[in-house]
Amino acid sequence: MKKALVVLVALLMLMCCSFISIGVNSPYNGIVQSRTVTDSAKLIYSKKFGTNYKNSPTTPLVVGDTLIVASGKRLYKLKAADGTVLNQVDMIESNMYALALPLYADGKIIVQLDNGTIQAFSFETFESLWIYKDKLAGQSLTPITYSYGYIYTGFWNGEEENANYVCISVKDENPEKTTERKLPRWTYKVKGGFYGAGCTVTEKFVIFGSDDGKRQSNGESKIISLFKDNGKLADTLSVKGDIRAGVVYSEEEDAYYTAAKSGYIYKFRMNKKTGKLAYVNSFATKGGVTATPIIYNGKIYVGSSNGSGGDFLVIDADTMKLIYSGKVAGYPQASALVSLGYKETTEKVYIYITLNVKPGGIVVFEDSENQKEAIQRELFMPDETMSEYCISTIATDEDGNLYYKNDSGNIFAIGRQKETISLLEWIIRFIVNVINNVIKK
Repeated sequence: MKKALVVLVALLMLMCCSFISIGVNSPYNGIVQSRTVTDSAKLIYSKKFGTNYKNSPTTPLVVGDTLIVASGKRLYKLKAADGTVLNQVDMIESNMYALALPLYADGKIIVQLDNGTIQAFSFETFESLWIYKDKLAGQSLTPITYSYGYIYTGFWNGEEENANYVCISVKDENPEKTTERKLPRWTYKVKGGFYGAGCTVTEKFVIFGSDDGKRQSNGESKIISLFKDNGKLADTLSVKGDIRAGVVYSEEEDAYYTAAKSGYIYKFRMNKKTGKLAYVNSFATKGGVTATPIIYNGKIYVGSSNGSGGDFLVIDADTMKLIYSGKVAGYPQASALVSLGYKETTEKVYIYITLNVKPGGIVVFEDSENQKEAIQRELFMPDETMSEYCISTIATDEDGNLYYKNDSGNIFAIGRQKETISLLEWIIRFIVNVINNVIKK
């Protein structure tokens, strides 16, 4: 009976994990099924944790009906409905810049911290479980990818310094000790390190990009494939520009995609047996790209800079040619969120982006099969007291509420405006519904 109960609890926890596929085999899937708010949005609540971009909180992680947020040296569990703090705990280090949100995996919350540090906590008790300290240290700016009991991420020490990519087991080997020091399964060192370079994990390999090891951002960098069991090099692919986006895989195209700070979006393939990489094609934007491309239904959704603001790009994933673009007020430096919640009824998908310009709000685009021009609108813009730049992905829950943060130090919960109707309108609607039900019978 106890065993059955444990299995049931484990299944419920799995069902309650973030409704956006963050960090499971890929750094940021960005595709959700929930019916997200598409217009008439309102601020449900905001909650302030920091004062600027240096001590900004992380983007909230949605786990069931709770939010997980790290800010400074504290980790918080919030009630998603109203932002009430349910639990909090001190972390061993701070998380300056807070560019990588926490990860939920195997009943654990895993947080990236300064000085090459990763700390794991129990989701239920918020007790510390283990700590990893990388020998080369560095800023934790690369999102964690989780796969079959292991996490993969990289660190950054500067444009010309060495830093490691690491693989670490999430298992708590010593439950009696809350601060046990973890050893990596393997490390892989690169000059220039890893800044936002999330990986994709396959049956045999880990694939990710790197910085070029030089001060400029358009030197020769590498896309790297390693054997995931031992971290040995399988192959590298030379490309132009610091890779500051994740590597994502499209099953439909049987190809991998990533983007460079130099403005290129790359398409390449990998031999599943040998790990050998082969360049396929690329698309050159007008500026830089730091967002992980989101691939859906033969299209790439990604933001780029253009010198005077930003562009939202829709690119053919097969030909790597532009389908259409939409101009926005600022550089969309974080990955988009793509909602499929309305596709069956409207044949439309909705794409949400944040902009690294004040006031740091959300813009939504809608896209359909043969669309040739951008359809966009501002969904939510913070008021002057919460106006700031924004490099934040967007999370969502099963009710379609949106959660993100900007550099004002606030996290935001965005939902639908409640419809207000008069008593007469309510009576008319009630009578119409009764008549319709009678007719159906």
